[in-house]
Amino acid sequence: MVSRKGMIIFFQTPKVVAEIEKAGVHVVYKNDKRNYLTGYVDSAQFEKVKKQVEAIKNVRKVEESLQDMQELDFKE
Repeated sequence: MVSRKGMIIFFQTPKVVAEIEKAGVHVVYKNDKRNYLTGYVDSAQFEKVKKQVEAIKNVRKVEESLQDMQELDFKE
């Protein structure tokens, strides 16, 4: 299983979402009203992709998600 890290990305215009996806972020949820999206990347590529996304013109802030992206086990 590939380990993943979640990202929360705040942007100024929704047009930038396509550029974020090209940088390697798998978008899970996008909120156009509040101008943010959540997505994930491979944990080995996290720092590289984070720098690429921060360099995009209309991206305001990139944060690492606090929720662990490992598979959840609900068995007792």
